[in-house]
Amino acid sequence: MDQFINVPLFVSAGLGLLLFVFLLIVKLRNTAKASFIFYFVIGILVAAGIASAIIGEVIYFVFATIFAEFITLPYLILKAFDNPQKREEKKAAKRLAEQTSAIENSETTKAIIAEIEAKNQKLLEVNKDLVAQVSTFFSRDNSMESFLEYCNKMISEKVNADGCVILIADDYDNTLAVKSLAGSFPPPYKLPDTLPHKPLRVETNLRFAQFTLQDNIFGDIFSAGEPVLITDSVKDPRVYQNGPEDFLRCGSYIFAPIKQQEGVVGLIALARLPEKDPFNKDDFATANILADAVSSAMKPLYAFLAYAEHAELSKDGTIASKYQKDMIPAKLPLIPNCSIGCFSNTVEGVCGDYYDVMAARRDRISFIMTDVAGKGMNSLVVMIMIRAILRLTVNTEQSAATILSWANRGICIESSKIDHFASVALINYDSTKNEAQIATCGNNPVYIDDAAEKQLKQVSTPTEPMGVEKNTVYSDINVKLNSGDIIVTCTDGLLESLNENGVQYSSENLTKVIKRYYTSNAKDISNHVKEDVKRYCGTTQQYDDQSLLVIKIN
Repeated sequence: MDQFINVPLFVSAGLGLLLFVFLLIVKLRNTAKASFIFYFVIGILVAAGIASAIIGEVIYFVFATIFAEFITLPYLILKAFDNPQKREEKKAAKRLAEQTSAIENSETTKAIIAEIEAKNQKLLEVNKDLVAQVSTFFSRDNSMESFLEYCNKMISEKVNADGCVILIADDYDNTLAVKSLAGSFPPPYKLPDTLPHKPLRVETNLRFAQFTLQDNIFGDIFSAGEPVLITDSVKDPRVYQNGPEDFLRCGSYIFAPIKQQEGVVGLIALARLPEKDPFNKDDFATANILADAVSSAMKPLYAFLAYAEHAELSKDGTIASKYQKDMIPAKLPLIPNCSIGCFSNTVEGVCGDYYDVMAARRDRISFIMTDVAGKGMNSLVVMIMIRAILRLTVNTEQSAATILSWANRGICIESSKIDHFASVALINYDSTKNEAQIATCGNNPVYIDDAAEKQLKQVSTPTEPMGVEKNTVYSDINVKLNSGDIIVTCTDGLLESLNENGVQYSSENLTKVIKRYYTSNAKDISNHVKEDVKRYCGTTQQYDDQSLLVIKIN
């Protein structure tokens, strides 16, 4: 057997050479991936087989085999515990990094980055200039209007536009209102048919125009929220051609929305006349940069105006509340045959309620409960006017309804822009006859608790408030009173007081308290109502004054 031992060694070497050849073919054709470990191991085995056959010692082949296995073992261990997914992810990340590096280093990418940097730098410079300028408008009477006029001029110059319009949205009316107009801006919307085609009339129409958020070019672009470049208005169906007059001929337009976090708040519209070159993409990009800058600068101005308005209202409310308290009687007069109870819980800054008791003569004591619409100084002015008129007219022989009609005419003459509406309950009490004449306007109710029937009922009916129409006619309600009868009037702020669940106090709760304490005097009854309202509302914030007047016949 020993003389044939070389045959297997030569066969092993031959097969190893064959394997080596096939590995080279696989490598060259790239049909599969083969590790260099296999080349190395096969080479060792082929060399060891040939050497052992020539020398005649098999031990060399055995040691070579052990060595090949020792080399192969770590490789197989690594492959056994390898994660192909992670390996592919690393390779993909490496390829991506190489591709990104290649893109970043390309001339095209460098040019794009340089363009973006230049655009951002331009935006920063514009923002810096606008922020610096906006602080100069804080102390002006028309801060926002002045700021928009400045922006209009600045944008027109930088975009080389012939005209510019800035529109701001009115969330309450869902409209766009023109807040700034400069230069020549041919209207791209349909003019009213009755409007003469005169430059001044057309400009005036645009300057004071309001547009809905649809069915016109301004509203449609605002609602879409995307900037628009129109180079040829003749071919664009969104632009309406109003006539052959030269000043009405439309050229090119740029529309750039003013966007903030809450959405689109306005629109900048730029026009270039048809005899000039139309706006291009650079003009369009500049207009959008300027629109973003205007949006950024508007935020601090809006915040300042809101703060200033709140501070002014708080100041007015504090002053008004002080005078309101001075107008309420500090001490009620002693009235024959009756007791009086009243209270007024005022809300800071509202200044809407006041009551009064005037003993004009023995046969006429006038009780007044008034609730003026509005807040602060506005309602105080109206309150003073009503108080002055009523104090003069209750001394006459006229009925309660006539007195309210006179006061209403006096208030309606007032032509200021402030609201001058009020609800008034007037009760003229004749202590000599135990009779009352009642007239009301607006929502202040008047109740009478009949001592004999032990029933509280409302005798007044809601009517048109004072200050709406000067020819409004009010009615008298004549009531015969008996001992123990109770007259109650209040403002709607008391009945509409809210608890923590948002439920109103209502007339039902008021009725329950009066019925429970009907044997008490008027002052005690009003105190019980006051405590009941306080208990009902708890810590819930109220938004209107609460006032009550109780008259009990002895």
